[in-house]
Amino acid sequence: MTLRKQLLLLSLITLSLPWAGLQFIQEMERTLKQGQVESLRASARVVAAYLASREDLQREIKRFNAPAETHPLYLHPLAGPPIIDGYDEEWLQYRRQIIADQQGADPFKLSATGGLYGDRIFLYLQIGDANIHYASPAMPSPTTSDHLLLQLNQNRQFYVFAPGPGRAQVMQYREDKFSPAYALQGSWIESQDGYRVELSLPRRWADKKLGIRVHNFQTGLSVGNHLAFAPAPQPLFHTAQVKKALAIFQQPGLRMAVSSPEGEILALDGSVETPSDHEQQHGFIHWFYQTVIGDDNLPNLDSPLSSGRFETPEIAAARSANVSGRELAGWYRYGDDNSVVRLAQAIGAEHGKILGLVVLDQSADSLVSMTSSAFYRMLFYSLITTSFTGLVFLAYATWLSWRIRKLSRATAAAVTDTGKIADNFPVLSNRDELGDLSRNYAHLLSRLREYTNYLRTLSSKLSHELRTPLAIVQSSLDNLEHEQLNPQAGVYAERAKLGTSRLSNILNAMSAASRVEQAISGAEMEKIPCDELLQNLKAAYEDVYGHVKFKLRIRDDEGKLQCMASGELLVQMLDKLVDNAADFCHSGGVIELGLYRHERHLVFTVFNQGPPLPKHMHGQLFDSMVSVREKSNDANDSHHLGLGLYIVRLIVDFHRGEVQGYNIADNSGVIFEVRLPV
Repeated sequence: MTLRKQLLLLSLITLSLPWAGLQFIQEMERTLKQGQVESLRASARVVAAYLASREDLQREIKRFNAPAETHPLYLHPLAGPPIIDGYDEEWLQYRRQIIADQQGADPFKLSATGGLYGDRIFLYLQIGDANIHYASPAMPSPTTSDHLLLQLNQNRQFYVFAPGPGRAQVMQYREDKFSPAYALQGSWIESQDGYRVELSLPRRWADKKLGIRVHNFQTGLSVGNHLAFAPAPQPLFHTAQVKKALAIFQQPGLRMAVSSPEGEILALDGSVETPSDHEQQHGFIHWFYQTVIGDDNLPNLDSPLSSGRFETPEIAAARSANVSGRELAGWYRYGDDNSVVRLAQAIGAEHGKILGLVVLDQSADSLVSMTSSAFYRMLFYSLITTSFTGLVFLAYATWLSWRIRKLSRATAAAVTDTGKIADNFPVLSNRDELGDLSRNYAHLLSRLREYTNYLRTLSSKLSHELRTPLAIVQSSLDNLEHEQLNPQAGVYAERAKLGTSRLSNILNAMSAASRVEQAISGAEMEKIPCDELLQNLKAAYEDVYGHVKFKLRIRDDEGKLQCMASGELLVQMLDKLVDNAADFCHSGGVIELGLYRHERHLVFTVFNQGPPLPKHMHGQLFDSMVSVREKSNDANDSHHLGLGLYIVRLIVDFHRGEVQGYNIADNSGVIFEVRLPV
C-alpha cells in the first residue's frame, strides 16, 4: 500500500469520531448555556420581585441612593484593621474614588478609599496640593491652615489638620467653639504631589452621614464629596439586612449581590467557586470543556470585593432598561480557567427611577451537572478511542519520519566537500514511494559518479591522445618551412602553425590540474616563513609583469607569520592568483600583495585594480573550466580555460584553508583572500 493511501486511511480513522463528538459537544454546550441564562434570568426576576415586595428592604436599599451632585464614599469590608500611619500598603488592593480633580494654575485634587472593620470606619485620603500650609499654635483656629472638614451623623463637624508631617490633630466644632476629639485618630504625611491623610473613627459616628471637604488655605479652594452647604451623603457599605434576604435564594455555584443604581455593592452572598465534590466527579468534563470548547477571548472579571462596584455592560443595560424589559447576560473569565455568566435585574421603580440592581454571577461549571451519565461515558470512551488511534498514528508518523530523515542524511552526505561522490548510498528495500525514491537516488548517483570520473580523466586522455597527431602536424609544418612555397601557400602554412601552437597551449593547460594533483599527493609539509616568501615573490613578479605596479603590505602585530605548508604549492598558488590579477589589471594599475595574521589563521590577499567580478559568477569562480575573460583572438591568450583558480582551490583544500574573491565597495578592483591555518 502506498504512503498516500496509508495516510488517508489513518486520517479518516483519527478524525471521524473526534469530529462528530466535538460537533455534538459544541451544540450541547450552546444549548446548556442558553438554558443556564434563562434559568438565571428567572432567578433574578424572583429575587428582584421579593426585594421590591418588602417595605423594610425597600427602605434599606433606598437610603443608599445618593442625592444629586454628591459622591458618597464606598466603605470596603476590610480583612483586618489597617495601621494608621499614612502609607497605602493596606489600601492598594481596593478601588480609589476620584472625588475632585481641578486643573489650572493651582491644581487641587482629592481621591479617597474607605473601609469598614468591626465597629470602626477607616479612611485613606490623597490630596494633590502644590503648596501645603500647616497649622501653627499661634493661629486662632484650624481654619487658618490646610484642613479637612468631616460632616458626620447629627450634623457633627470635625476638623482635621496638622502642624507638620506626622500625627494629625482632630478638633470637633460645637456651639461655636473647638474641642479635641480623641476617638478620631489620624496620620498626615507628605507625598510627591501633595499630602495623604489616614483616619480612623467610630462607625456609629458616620454610618448615616459621611461628608468630606478639603480646604486649601492659600488659594481658598474647597473640594469634597458634596456641595459646601448641602447635606452630607450616606456612605455606602454592605448591609446585613439585605444579605440575609439574599441567603433565602442561595444555591451552590451562584453569587448574588444587590447594588445601588450606580453599581456600588450593598450586599453580597454566595460564591461562584465550584464545590470540591463537583470537581472530583466531573473533573475530566471540566478539563475537556476548557481545552476544546473554552473561549480564551472572554474578558476577565474582577473580584467585587476589591473594586466594590459592578462596571460591566450588563449593569448599564439594567439601569437604563425598563423593569419588564429583557435583561442582558454576559460571559466572562473568572480566575484561572473558570467561566462566569453575569445577569443584572432592576429592583422596582418609583417615578421612573429604580431602587437598585440585583446582580447574579454563576459559574459555567454548573453546566456539567446537567449532563447525564450516558453523555459522560460517551465522552470518556471517545477520548480513549481517539487517544489509542492517535498513538498508533504517532508511532507510524515517527517511523515514517525516521525513514525520511535517514534518506535525507544519506543524500546530504552523498557528495563530500571535495566534490567526491560517495559509493555507500543506502538502498531501501520497502515497496513504497520512499523505497522507490532511495533506489532512484542510488541509480542517479551511480550514473553521476561514472560521468564525474569520466570528466576528471577527460583532460589527461585528450592530452595523451592529441599530442601524437599534433606532433606530426607540427613536424610537418616545420619541414614545410624548408620548401619553396608561393606567397598564398605561405600564408596558409603560417595560419596552420599558429593553430598548432594554440592547440599545444590548450593541452598544456588541460594537463596542469592533473600535474597539480600529483604534486599534492607527494607534497611534504614544513614550517614556511610566509613574510619572506612573499617579499621574494614580489621582486620576481615585478620582473615578469612590467605593465603593472606591485605593492606589499605585511602586518605582523598579532604574531609570527609562519605556517605548516608546502612551499612549492604556496608559490604555485600565488603565481596563479597574481597571473589572474595581472590579466585583469589595466596598464599602469596596482597589484597589492598582503599578509597578516587573524587569530589562528594566516591571511594572504591579492588585490588588483580593474573590472569587478560578475555577481552571477561568485559561486563558480573556483570551479573547473570556468572563466570570466572575454574571448580574444590572440594566440598568447588562448590557453585560459578557467583552470587557474581551480588549481588555487585544490592547493587551498590540501592545506585545509578557505579561499574567496569579492569586489571592493566602489567596484574599482577585486580582492582574492586565502586563509590558511597556522
